[in-house]
Amino acid sequence: MKMRAIFYVLVAIFGAAYLVNCSDDSDRRSAGTDGDSDGDSDVDTGPGYFGDLAGTVVSATGFPISGALVYVTNGDGADIPDEVYCYTCDNMTDQKWTLTNADGTWFIGQVPAGERNLITRKGFFQRQRAIDVVQDVVNDIPIDQTTLPGEGTGDGLDQIPNYAVLLNWYDRPEDMLAKMGLAQLDATGHVESGTENFDMYNDSESYPSAVGESSSMFSQGQGWINQYHMIFFPCICGMNTAADHIPMLKSYVEAGGKIYGSCYAGQWPEQPFPDIIDFRGDDTGTSPGSGSQYSTTGKIEDPEMREWLAVVAPTENVDSFPFHGAWVVMDSVSSGYDGHGVLPNGSIGGMVEPTVWVTDLQESPNSPLTVTFPYECGKVFFSSYQVVESEPSPAVRAQEWVLIYLFYDIGVCEGDYEPPE
Repeated sequence: MKMRAIFYVLVAIFGAAYLVNCSDDSDRRSAGTDGDSDGDSDVDTGPGYFGDLAGTVVSATGFPISGALVYVTNGDGADIPDEVYCYTCDNMTDQKWTLTNADGTWFIGQVPAGERNLITRKGFFQRQRAIDVVQDVVNDIPIDQTTLPGEGTGDGLDQIPNYAVLLNWYDRPEDMLAKMGLAQLDATGHVESGTENFDMYNDSESYPSAVGESSSMFSQGQGWINQYHMIFFPCICGMNTAADHIPMLKSYVEAGGKIYGSCYAGQWPEQPFPDIIDFRGDDTGTSPGSGSQYSTTGKIEDPEMREWLAVVAPTENVDSFPFHGAWVVMDSVSSGYDGHGVLPNGSIGGMVEPTVWVTDLQESPNSPLTVTFPYECGKVFFSSYQVVESEPSPAVRAQEWVLIYLFYDIGVCEGDYEPPE
């Protein structure tokens, strides 16, 4: 009888120890090992194994970026192609993601703890950084982890757009790209030759670091211009005419290229796509809608741009925003080219529908000052006013904020992200 009692006691002791060991093994599996062969740590299988993320997205020069995509992944983010491409919005199903607020701030809740990759993207700009998500706290992400790059690294961690700029002595988009962090400004307030992370072509102005004459951009064929995500045609480009390159320009935009023209450069959106913008007067020449220089005020039409301008240019009135160095009048815009537009889901189809971002209030009331329109996978962008006038300024001018917003926005995906629940 006594021996039997001792036996039961020993069984009870060893049984309890076995259960404790099994429980410890279970805890270790849930804390770090992969129990379901999905290649991921199973830290997300129980309560308490999540952390929140918060941060701010800014440009390489420090101003906030609105509407940037921020998401968490266990692998690498998608590479941005080195040439024109169709960009429909990424599938964020089952991803932890968000879009930044007007001031660049963002928050993502309930991210599985452990080592993750954080991807920050706005248009053609993308940064990827490894982070360690600590459970049960708000992880404040250092701002350098989500700063959009001004230079590519070649390893996919920092990616920037391939831009081409035709140089002009009066209207200088290259200076504004420097204010976005893609080059350095010299003591005069213009781009310091050789610091630019984009290609410049000599036209009515020349730089020592230019890659060639502007005519060579077209003479090297379709594949050559298709390497550029966006081509900037500033006010006075005297070495080329758009009418000589209509098939090439249309193919470029169809494949995903972006064209920007300003001021007297209205031929670049008008000649390939004559049915969208109605320029004042004769619009068949090289400078459609041209007239005398004027300054005016305009109403910012887009709600998200209005919110962002209130952050970066708080002293300006979005209902009466100042514009200088305008030389062209657009009377109106119209839809057209059925079958070449973009449907709400991001696929190609329907009419090409232009967007008026700014409406003139003084010089030609109710006329567009700033317009974009899609065409298949690409976009066209025109402003009646200049990018940067010949007088340099290291500071960002009011109208440059409008253009900077659109230079980022014109590269974003087609379609809409479904808001995270």
